[in-house]
Amino acid sequence: MNSSNRHGFMTRLDERRESSRFRRRQTRTATAIEQQFASNDYLSLSQHPQVLKAAKDALDRWGFGSGGSPLLSGYSNAHRELEEALAEWLDVEAVVLFNSGFAANHGTISTLIQTGTIYFDRLSHASLIDGIRSTKRRFKRFEHNRIADLSAELTPTAEDWVVSEGTFSMDGDRIPEQELSELQQRSKVSVLLDDAHGLGVWGEQGLASYGALRDNIRLLTGTFGKAFGASGAFVAGSGDDIEELIQFCREYIYSTAFAPAQAAAIQAALTVIRSDEGAELRARLAHNIDNFKGQLQQRQLNLIASDSPIQSWVVGDDQQVMLLKQQLQQAGFAVSAVRPPTVPEGSARIRFSLQAQHQPQHIAALCQQLDKLS
Repeated sequence: MNSSNRHGFMTRLDERRESSRFRRRQTRTATAIEQQFASNDYLSLSQHPQVLKAAKDALDRWGFGSGGSPLLSGYSNAHRELEEALAEWLDVEAVVLFNSGFAANHGTISTLIQTGTIYFDRLSHASLIDGIRSTKRRFKRFEHNRIADLSAELTPTAEDWVVSEGTFSMDGDRIPEQELSELQQRSKVSVLLDDAHGLGVWGEQGLASYGALRDNIRLLTGTFGKAFGASGAFVAGSGDDIEELIQFCREYIYSTAFAPAQAAAIQAALTVIRSDEGAELRARLAHNIDNFKGQLQQRQLNLIASDSPIQSWVVGDDQQVMLLKQQLQQAGFAVSAVRPPTVPEGSARIRFSLQAQHQPQHIAALCQQLDKLS
């Protein structure tokens, strides 16, 4: 790195440090569930006995790594069986697995969107935005969840796309399903829905917004790092679209496949999600969400309206939000502090994530600690 580049890099670092937006990795410890309010493990499946047993059995059978990319030596029966189980759950022709949600979103958009204008929600995830920018297609942001505003811009003959999240990762609110359904039926626009934070969490069999919109969705992306309690991601759609990804998506072709043991664990998590136990876990999670929301509303905190496990207290000031996180951490509670540019300017927030295994006393203890901060 030459001296001018080095100077520019250090200037950026210094600016970030001075603006209270310097990011630091937090070393995760085995935090007890009663103190863990930062995890996306919404159904607490990362510790489920069935999931752990499936992973251990697969380790004994397959070993640790996959051994290569999916098109070389990395695609096992465990991966194939998971794809088939997901396709059956989602009622689609085909599914393909990816190492991360970012790779799935970026790779799918850059590979498959070749025509028309792309309309995307202003609060879409960075992986969607970066994928859209990489296409070199004309794109336009629309105001958050203002799907109806697109009616005047889309025509039945256009080869346009609408890209959005189902449950939004920072605000926790949901896409207006009826508006999107009506728009798609009128305009025949292609829709890519990223429902990473919704799948498994709510709806019949955990199908979330996708369950209501499946006839209007061309491509669905989702991750295993939320309700499934694992990591990795998938894309679901028609056989032709999925084959196109397998043949041409660089993020898929040139990445080592995730481990067969991971695939086996995810399939076990899917079995739980689709079972009566999964329905019970979703009911417990919904109860915890209602309980937590009620307690925070009593305290008149600036809470973003959300029925999801994502509950965000907007503080506004970057320094203040970091101080609050530090105080909660010192009291033993793991929470997330989210600052711009991840969220809009002036909306720095404490982000709480609820889990099915939280008990009323765990939520009460956190709320009591919040009282000490205000």
